[in-house]
Amino acid sequence: MSTHINPLDLNIIISDQERRNGALSAENIQLGVMLLYARGYVVLKGAVPESLVTELHSSFKLLYEESVQRLHTEPQRSGFIGEGETERNVFWERNSRFRIFPKLRGPFASPQVVRNSFAEPILAEALGAEYYCKFVSSDTCVKGSIQQAPHRDIDFYDEDTVRGCYVNISLMHCGLHNGPTEVWPGGSHLWRSEKFLKFNLIPFGEDGTNPAMEAFVSHLSSQKLELQPGDLLIRDPGMWHRGTPNPTDQPRTMLTIGYFRKDYYFEYGDPFFSIDENIYKDLAPPVQELFAPFFNKGDWRYWKLRKSQAIRRLKGRQDLSAPLRIGIRWLAG
Repeated sequence: MSTHINPLDLNIIISDQERRNGALSAENIQLGVMLLYARGYVVLKGAVPESLVTELHSSFKLLYEESVQRLHTEPQRSGFIGEGETERNVFWERNSRFRIFPKLRGPFASPQVVRNSFAEPILAEALGAEYYCKFVSSDTCVKGSIQQAPHRDIDFYDEDTVRGCYVNISLMHCGLHNGPTEVWPGGSHLWRSEKFLKFNLIPFGEDGTNPAMEAFVSHLSSQKLELQPGDLLIRDPGMWHRGTPNPTDQPRTMLTIGYFRKDYYFEYGDPFFSIDENIYKDLAPPVQELFAPFFNKGDWRYWKLRKSQAIRRLKGRQDLSAPLRIGIRWLAG
């Protein structure tokens, strides 16, 4: 009696030969690119060495514990906690979900984290060889987390060109028991905006309820992704997905890194949550290259980032007059 295998459970298993070479075979590069394009995601099994994952998990645990302590002791405020500080991590928390931006020191600065050699050719094919990194963060859901509404992390595309990719690196077993990411694969990232906007099916705003979207996706097949420590998930941020509740007492965490085409600026995130001038100088050259646009005054992304930073900080000011707030909204566009 044959056992049916769900094709969505089939992933790229890195061979011993590929591991020795530090690179995927041509066949697996092609498969990874096509799965990312057609399915919206691809998983590279064991792409990050076990020893590095252990070090990452240990270091991240300390960051998480500090974030929890600060959340409970510092005055509640909107936006990011820790922005503008140089030595402590920046983070926010909503509905028992933490987004923590680690400093790129120690294991977090490893090229196998920020510019993984197995993910590199797939990202380069999807985004172009001169893609850049906008942020290095994490996704940690704890007990009490809610089920998010189905959503996409990037606006609808005007064409079939992928504008960005997220890479998730599992630092622990992220399984069906502790808040897996649920995805709607098979083209949701490439769906056009026209009909969704016409019928007011808006796949944005994950932290609130979205009954119309819930009713729609109940007619579509989804998949809950299970990742083992060291697995690396590449996904199109346009692929519909959501976080699910974690009923366990142990936080479920993975790293989340955002990469984008050189001609596209993604507003969310800030590389300076994780790096500064001194950290940047110490990065390995392949990693440094990913952040170079933000340290080059001749690059349009340098100025775009600083404008966004200024607007974000002004928005956080509570002492501004109403006319100035109106002006800030106009400047933000």
